[in-house]
Amino acid sequence: MAASAAHPSPPGPPIDPNASGGFDADVLIVGAGVSGLTAASRLVARGRSVRVLEARLRVGGRAHATPEGADLGASWAWLPDERAVASLASELGLEWVPQRLDGGVRTAGGGRAPSGGEYLAPCGPGAARMAGGYAALAAALEATLPRGAVQLGADVRAVAARPAALGGGCALTLFTAAESESESAASPDERKQKQLTARRVVIAVPPRVALARIAFDPPLPPRKAATMAGAQTWAGDWCKVVATFSRAFWRDRSPHDSGVSRPGTTFPGVGAPPLFQVTWEAADRSDLGERGDALAGVHFGRAACEALDAFGPPADKLTGLANPRLRDAARAELGRRFGAEVVDECLLDVYHQSWITEPLTWHDGDGGAMNAGNDPRRMYGAAALREAVAFDGGFEEGDRSGGSVAFAFAGGWHFAGTETEAASGHVEGAVLAGERVAQEIEAALTEEDERRARGEGEAKGSGANRADEL
Repeated sequence: MAASAAHPSPPGPPIDPNASGGFDADVLIVGAGVSGLTAASRLVARGRSVRVLEARLRVGGRAHATPEGADLGASWAWLPDERAVASLASELGLEWVPQRLDGGVRTAGGGRAPSGGEYLAPCGPGAARMAGGYAALAAALEATLPRGAVQLGADVRAVAARPAALGGGCALTLFTAAESESESAASPDERKQKQLTARRVVIAVPPRVALARIAFDPPLPPRKAATMAGAQTWAGDWCKVVATFSRAFWRDRSPHDSGVSRPGTTFPGVGAPPLFQVTWEAADRSDLGERGDALAGVHFGRAACEALDAFGPPADKLTGLANPRLRDAARAELGRRFGAEVVDECLLDVYHQSWITEPLTWHDGDGGAMNAGNDPRRMYGAAALREAVAFDGGFEEGDRSGGSVAFAFAGGWHFAGTETEAASGHVEGAVLAGERVAQEIEAALTEEDERRARGEGEAKGSGANRADEL
């Protein structure tokens, strides 16, 4: 089973609903990708109660991999420069393997670069893969949380500041669907509605998706909303195909194989361009000790993603296992690149993921930088993406002579996700964002706890003095 598949939360103490001052949790986190899970893990380590709400039926978000650990989403790190993800992986006992760019790297025309592919694969030279795929990182982070902390199939649609008369903090409205991925349900009205409360909320989904799917009350500041609308999801317009094999035949193939495809080749009877622009080695069992042998291929843009989806829904939506029609098309395309005989002999399974047609990853927003011919990463890390939205709290005005006063928790919304960091959309950015919001929230909650304790102490002292006077 892939590390990114749905599975019960790990053993551990269950969530105690009474441990958070009457709230369902100190912190509610929307999104169980790497950023949300990092924030949750750091807050739990500081003694805070946390619940993570994920609309999919798996954790990881764009950290999604096949059972062999071949990545269908986020794929690489550039070490040692990306220190946050390297440190987190070391802390969790995860390992890296080098991204080899020889043998498995082929373009749509079957070509190979004289240098071995360093400038054909999207990662370029010097990249590393996480052993087991980045889904292993998500699974390891989830394992640091208490049992019951992660709720799958929880589609959050509204976040609100809670009135001071009710104790302040935040209220969050979600819908659950028991038998299907919530993004495919006909409408929220057909699912079960639930409300949860917390002192703080973390929005750890892509900015455009959050803006499109979640109603904020009060509305987000105009500058923040406009910046979120303009922040295109990184790699959200990519689609990937992964093929697994009984052996890594590309390691011993000649660089001058015959029978590869030429640019513009189409599948018989389909009339579409090749499924992927370039392929690379995505897993190797014999040399690198991974769980299988696999090649990955990628294409870009809405047309390519929709062409892939036109083959029909996957045989297994959770893992991305392809249906027979897409499997045959991928086999034919790989046969053109590597030789039909060896591909037919060794092919085991085919998986695919079109991120642009997944509403939990992609939304068109305001059209975005790509449509204007700009790099969308220029917006990542903008102050308006990172800034929290906080609300007033504190003691209500009134008579303190009785030694007891009402206290309203301030509440606030914090924003994570790789797009909120200037890290080129990498997993490094997701980790940095998760750690940042955990620090923001811990500082805010600690200050509020101290303020409340001081105020209650003053109120008790005032009440005692009043009794002495009587």
